[in-house]
Amino acid sequence: MPAASGGSVGSGSEGTPPMLRQRVFTALAIAVPVVALTLLAPPWLFGLFILLVVGIGAREWARLAGFASAGARTAFAATIPALLVVMMLLWWTDGWSVWHLAVLVVALIWWVFVFLGLAWYSPGLSMRPSGRFLLRAGGLLTLVPAGVALLWLHDYAPGLVLYLIALVAAADSGAYFVGRRFGRSKLAPEISPGKTREGLFGALLGAILVALVGAWLFGLSEMDALVFGLLGVVVALVSVAGDLQESVLKREAGAKDSGALLPGHGGILDRVDSLTAAAPVFLLGLLWTALLAPGSL
Repeated sequence: MPAASGGSVGSGSEGTPPMLRQRVFTALAIAVPVVALTLLAPPWLFGLFILLVVGIGAREWARLAGFASAGARTAFAATIPALLVVMMLLWWTDGWSVWHLAVLVVALIWWVFVFLGLAWYSPGLSMRPSGRFLLRAGGLLTLVPAGVALLWLHDYAPGLVLYLIALVAAADSGAYFVGRRFGRSKLAPEISPGKTREGLFGALLGAILVALVGAWLFGLSEMDALVFGLLGVVVALVSVAGDLQESVLKREAGAKDSGALLPGHGGILDRVDSLTAAAPVFLLGLLWTALLAPGSL
């Protein structure tokens, strides 16, 4: 997927121009096939693409989650895409159901927990049994609902997937450039010292701008556009939680990146951490506000 996350509340000390150029080139190389797949691929092919991304992400999560044996890592990495396959089979046979909605609601509860829990984080979480359990459970509660949400959004309207990617990417870019220029106050020094409160405001500004453009493109009424914009702000905030959750996972594992698959970016999780948090919340927001209904978008 396009570079939709990573450094979501960045600071002025992160990155050098050569690294930035490499990140941009890789992002463009990713963006073209992702846009083509999203807009042109049939649902089954897009589903296989999402399954591939989730599978690679699960493998990276297993490596970072501190399992004692290779067998345990393999079992963990296989379980997550297997559960997504079950969700996909349910969708292909009976359509979207209460089971898919339940997965999204569980994800929402998880992200509320993460959002609140980040304020109390201290290094050494993986040294405690409860901490290790949370870090590992986070892979299941993050990747499977994200896959379900992206498939559901694509099935309804592929443009919603592209809009969500653009929203998260705008939040990321706003955070990066505002953080580099104005970043002074640390947002979460125990988790990611480079992230700043100023960068957070930049992320929200970027999300608001994309939400306004999206409301116009989708032809929403003034009231629906207001709700759509507020939902964009909420989604941007949750995307920051997704970014910070992965930062905790990497910090506990002593890793700089989740992998080395994408030059200048790291691994798949480094690129989709914010998107995996944003997708289920965005979909639930559309359903709850009745924006995702026949003729509404």
